[in-house]
Amino acid sequence: MSEKIRDSISDFHDYGIYLPTKTITIIGEVDEALFKNVITNLHVLDSISGDITVKLCSTGGDLDAGKAIYDAVRGCKNRVRIIGYGLIASCATLIMQAADERILAPNAKMMVHIGSEGYIEDHVYNVRNAIKSYQADRTWIEDVYLEQIKKKHPRYTRQKLEDLLVFDTYMTPKECLELGLIDSIGEIQ
Repeated sequence: MSEKIRDSISDFHDYGIYLPTKTITIIGEVDEALFKNVITNLHVLDSISGDITVKLCSTGGDLDAGKAIYDAVRGCKNRVRIIGYGLIASCATLIMQAADERILAPNAKMMVHIGSEGYIEDHVYNVRNAIKSYQADRTWIEDVYLEQIKKKHPRYTRQKLEDLLVFDTYMTPKECLELGLIDSIGEIQ
């Protein structure tokens, strides 16, 4: 293999994309830089026909960046499979829900919660706007989870979900599968 080709392949690895298997890796905190990288990689791989695989290991991060990645995955014309490794937490669990196929590795775990807006100290109208935004985000988060859970448990209630999300809830792959947050346990080669 020529040095130029080897350097090009190495560059793709630096950006979390592997063209021969149409695989993207999402590792680390979800933020604007990760979002930019993932969106670019999805665009490249979605221009080639065939399934896209995303390997995900993230403790979450910025909900807005997570929502953007969620929308980008949902917008792919090709089928997207997300495989979770290690800890999949917070907004990373929402990204996982966007996939056509959701797989959790046998030794992985998920942590779901409603998140937090943090402490707001500002003019009363800005505080009101921040609370309104937080409530809209909370509803979106609950809707994403409920869409998946109700496929398996049609009578599952929003109140039951709210109770689950009040605190950080860690779940094994088996618990995630039983709830409907993943489709299978295992690893796709």
